[in-house]
Amino acid sequence: MLGALAYAGATSVATILGGLLPLHPRLREIELRYLVAFASGFLVSIAFFNMIPAMEPERAIPLALGFFSIYFIEKLVMIHACGERECEGHTVGWVAMIGVAVESLIDGLAIGTGYAVAPPLGALIALAIIVHELPRGFTTTVIMRQSKYGARAIAAALAIDAGFTPLGALASGLFPAGLMKPLMGFTAGAFLYVGASDLLPEAHRRFNLQVVLLVLAGAGLVPLLDFVLGGL
Repeated sequence: MLGALAYAGATSVATILGGLLPLHPRLREIELRYLVAFASGFLVSIAFFNMIPAMEPERAIPLALGFFSIYFIEKLVMIHACGERECEGHTVGWVAMIGVAVESLIDGLAIGTGYAVAPPLGALIALAIIVHELPRGFTTTVIMRQSKYGARAIAAALAIDAGFTPLGALASGLFPAGLMKPLMGFTAGAFLYVGASDLLPEAHRRFNLQVVLLVLAGAGLVPLLDFVLGGL
């Protein structure tokens, strides 16, 4: 459990770092779509290659629940990764923060569940979340600055996003071993939605061959890491 908590803490650091990027006059101009593209391929690939195989074949219901739960949350709160000049149609408020907290809690559950199944899987899931959290932290700061929120409000929002991931990792230890595979299915569904329906369309707002290659690179990195780690 300490290992899972350490991995979750690393994702929290990524959230904070991502949230600080828009505050720097030069760093806020970076092309986030390339990181978003890589993250989308990584998230979808880890769901296919690692998370879904770890669940039993008849556990399709948790997989669907994870997918549509994140769909509902994201459409309700309207927060997803975007660049400095592309964050349109978003709303900010307590409802949005609750949605962000729930997503972060699910991320933590994914890390804790993956670690319980196999420690290397927990590390891979944490890496996927880190890659995703950098643009999500960036997006949170951009949206809140556009909505005229001050530094304290932005810091509080980033703290909520960063803090609930370790809480999710801790909460995973409360579930009995028999629920690990259904939980894995649920979090795999969440990863599929975020990677394919949230990050991938955002990366492809304009066609760019580099984006395509980075999506494929993110997807190909997962089986490569499996091979290096000796398989999960």
